[in-house]
Amino acid sequence: MERAICASPELSELDGTLGAHYSRAIAKLAPDQRDALRSGQRAWLQTRNACAADLDKLTACLQPVLSQRVIEVGKLTQPDTAALDAIIASIPYHPAEAAQGLRHYPSSELAAAWLVYLHRFEPASGVTKEEAEKNRQQVLKVLADDDFPRSVFSDLENDQSVSRDRVELTLLRMMIERAEYALFADQRAYVHCFIFSRQGEAAYDAFGPLYGSTRDTFAPICVPQGNLFEQRPWKQLSSSFDEVVSAASENAGTIRFASYADWHLMALRATTSPRDFLKAPAAQADDPEQIVRDWADDKSWPKKQRQQALAAVEPARQVTSTWLQHERGLSAGEAQQAAREIVRQWMSQRLDFIGE
Repeated sequence: MERAICASPELSELDGTLGAHYSRAIAKLAPDQRDALRSGQRAWLQTRNACAADLDKLTACLQPVLSQRVIEVGKLTQPDTAALDAIIASIPYHPAEAAQGLRHYPSSELAAAWLVYLHRFEPASGVTKEEAEKNRQQVLKVLADDDFPRSVFSDLENDQSVSRDRVELTLLRMMIERAEYALFADQRAYVHCFIFSRQGEAAYDAFGPLYGSTRDTFAPICVPQGNLFEQRPWKQLSSSFDEVVSAASENAGTIRFASYADWHLMALRATTSPRDFLKAPAAQADDPEQIVRDWADDKSWPKKQRQQALAAVEPARQVTSTWLQHERGLSAGEAQQAAREIVRQWMSQRLDFIGE
């Protein structure tokens, strides 16, 4: 059962949301209510585990069971939003039912934006072109009260080189931002993370750095899937850059938040869509290890920290390759290739930042 949940980014997100709701409820409730919640959770786990009776339909069985429990437990700590978040989380599995739930959700621009999404990306939802356009106009009306994102969106919408998928996903991104998940992360977990595995490049483009300012702090980028970047070599590599990145940040102005968003997005992509890293880098792609070796300014980045970075590179590649094989099913050759590129891009992003 645990393997089935971990193997699916969508189910993992639901399971994480349920865990967050449960922890908050346990901390908030009176002793007798906590006991009732624990008893209910044990009974629910039996229901969840019963899905294993038919392995061919395991995922289809787990999704509604998890979604319903998210609503039940979520209402204990956030009654106003738990139902909507559960509807959103069900989109990959039951788009038609999700559409019905969104239609009946009381006056929500976020629900309207998701109906636009359903029309664009989930034909089985039954959302018509006319319905989608009506909801789109509702969303644009709401967006009009904030000049900056509205102008950013208009520029994007009028740019013929930008795909329609990215345009619609950007509109959804802006409504998720307005819902202020990021400001209430301890109360409301992201439930839109399935779009990255389902919509790929367009989603990564739409949800990454957009404004070049502090607004990019609130880019609704989901956390990396799994524990890859919690592995010791990655922590060592990251800590070796901390001091020099911090110093560079002091002189980078508010645009630095766009870089931070880009880094978060790359980490999400590495764990959610690792096959994107199987493309060979361009011939002129930089060699970050050589840049570190050639670094001349010992004051800006002490030699000891640079040596720590170089020492962590190969272990980071190795743990990444192993993780990709075990958690994402890549072959040994694919995992090694993707791991090399993930480490290269991770280092290059930071070297570009501090080099500027």
